[in-house]
Amino acid sequence: MEDSGGSVAMQPLDHVNRILLAELSRDGRKTVRALASLVGLSEPAVRDRLDKLSREGVVTGHRAVIDPQAVGAGTAAFVALRFSSEPGAKAAVKTALHQEACVLEIHEIAGEDCYLIKVRVGTTVELADALDRIRAIPAISHTNSTVVLRTVLERPVTIKHGQPADGHEENR
Repeated sequence: MEDSGGSVAMQPLDHVNRILLAELSRDGRKTVRALASLVGLSEPAVRDRLDKLSREGVVTGHRAVIDPQAVGAGTAAFVALRFSSEPGAKAAVKTALHQEACVLEIHEIAGEDCYLIKVRVGTTVELADALDRIRAIPAISHTNSTVVLRTVLERPVTIKHGQPADGHEENR
């Protein structure tokens, strides 16, 4: 079932699913056996729940958290982009940005700028080269870059055991 925005409409998450998500957000390598023991269900029942959470788009993947410095991507920047309102410009920019391996995030934003992107590269010279490629995208009319000096906090989305996935307080 899809909502009007094109995404899958989800049922509210029950307490057991919130516990499973909280545990996986803390330790994505936790076994189905350990999760089943935690919530008091059989392994097949927990596996079915996890499969459903994946199918519904609640769990979008499983990833290792990698130190950017260790893999030669220690220079980060945020780049605000403006592009023309011509038909097809947004799709062209989105497609071109997906081709840039250094682009880690693309956010459509309110205000004068259209997108705010996060890039990671090894050096400021590589950043300059990436910005040259991004500025060469035909629909882009303006960029404004902010180089990150030091990352103070960067964390993934997590939920607590008692916190509903929609962020509202749970009535107990």
